[in-house]
Amino acid sequence: MTAPARPVTNGRRHLVASGTLSIGKGKTMTRNGRRITALGGATMLLALAACSGTPYDEGEDGSTAGSGAGGDETLTIAIQAWMSDKLYLNQMAESFEEETGVTVNLVEYADNQALSNFALQWSQGTSNQDIVVVDGASTAVQFLTRGLIIDFNTTDFFTGDLAKENFVGESLSFTELDGVQFAIPFGLEVYNISANRTFFEEADLLDADGNIPVPADWEELYEISAALSEHTGGPGMTIQWGPNAVPTMLAVEQAARGDIFADDGSTLTFDTPEMREILEIWRRGVEEGVFSVDTFANKDAGRSNFNAGGLPMLLETASRVPEAAPTIGVENAEVIAMPGSLENGSFGFSAGVIIPTESENQELALQFIREAMMSEHQVGAGQEWGKLPVLTTYFDEIEADWKDDMYEFVRLSVPAPMYRDLPVIQERGKQMLQEYLTGSTDVDGFLEQVEGMIADSNLGTQ
Repeated sequence: MTAPARPVTNGRRHLVASGTLSIGKGKTMTRNGRRITALGGATMLLALAACSGTPYDEGEDGSTAGSGAGGDETLTIAIQAWMSDKLYLNQMAESFEEETGVTVNLVEYADNQALSNFALQWSQGTSNQDIVVVDGASTAVQFLTRGLIIDFNTTDFFTGDLAKENFVGESLSFTELDGVQFAIPFGLEVYNISANRTFFEEADLLDADGNIPVPADWEELYEISAALSEHTGGPGMTIQWGPNAVPTMLAVEQAARGDIFADDGSTLTFDTPEMREILEIWRRGVEEGVFSVDTFANKDAGRSNFNAGGLPMLLETASRVPEAAPTIGVENAEVIAMPGSLENGSFGFSAGVIIPTESENQELALQFIREAMMSEHQVGAGQEWGKLPVLTTYFDEIEADWKDDMYEFVRLSVPAPMYRDLPVIQERGKQMLQEYLTGSTDVDGFLEQVEGMIADSNLGTQ
């Protein structure tokens, strides 16, 4: 078996990219101006599980993991490719290296499917990762139930400037279960409507004060979308109905009724008067071309069209507002409240920062999270990419017209329920919703399917 590739040094930054599922030689590529090594063959993590050796057991000079050049300490952080830039992890790592002399290795893993390979290694009593940043904090629950990650509540993390009251809204609840703080939230996002002011001006849809109108209900939002559609000849709004269709449903239901659960307070339900009305409006919008179904085939279709200036409104994560600003103009990129979200919030989520219990560098990992990740670099990530600060003090430093509204949306919003079968609910729910929107069933049939699926799912964490 081919030995795993070593980090490629580029200045002070060291990155390794996990490989693809095809078999072949490792190769070097450039991403965003940085050289990285992509492994051929099965992923690095599968290689790790199958071989007696591990990716960083030995350095070039035979030094063991945990030692950098000249015997300095080494910290290994597993991330997905997009995180190094959009979460400002490159900058955070560089600052930490400069201040401490510790070598920080950012190691790329492919996606959330690779997380099971981490669990396999950790359950065998070893870890090549000191920190893992997961995309969607709830995905880390699988480690919690097996005792594979630390509880931050048992450390001194939440002291001083990092006291829990200094975190934005209920963001810590995004990474907490049954009193266990299994991860630190990182890069807050919230679902709402991103809008391009230019289209509203051209269609004469601004209110008397020159502002984009805030729709009072979904019928009014439909009418605004229809007017924009008539003006442009295309859809007035794209709604995220691709892989994140269920999060979209969570967002609009929380906004509309202030809850996503049935009367028992723990069972997810979409069979409510509010959702029935919204679903009927969605179906009408699809049939009349007012709402686009582009995200069925390409989850990023709405994002790409909005960022390019070709779409009036987009309902998904509102991080698209700062993303689009450089191309459509800061003065034209606005976040507007979907019906009910000013009072009830919507769906909020974040990446999650976890520390394996088998890491031999737990104190160093905690230091990196405290000093590098919980730093002013969060302001840059929020302002440029909409991955918002988790600490109120840094949120307040963002200079953007959308800041105050976004803060309120985040403060009020709720995370997805931490069910073991949530991935199944999301995948099957997406398919059911798409079939409903394209006419395969009516609203009663759709809700019967969805509610039945939820009833048959494991809604616990084990």
